[in-house]
Amino acid sequence: MALHAMTIDPRTGLPRGEKPPASTAAVVALVCGVLLCLGPMTGITAIIAGIIARRAVRDNPATVGGAGMALAGILLGALNLIVVPIVIALVLFAR
Repeated sequence: MALHAMTIDPRTGLPRGEKPPASTAAVVALVCGVLLCLGPMTGITAIIAGIIARRAVRDNPATVGGAGMALAGILLGALNLIVVPIVIALVLFAR
């Protein structure tokens, strides 16, 4: 794209057509959701950070991105809270 053809959106400060960067809360939600091996604390953190990120994206979609990452973090956090107690129960009561 030619430099003269690239225009800046005055509302976001980004080149037109660019998505806004993901919020920090969305990244935290996704990372904590992926860390299933660390127990339910990462699941709770993933859900809380995901909700915060989804609310930030909903309130200001022009400047905050990462709605998909936040949703993935929420879902993985919920999966974490479901799977970890089952695994613990299976390990404890397998005898």
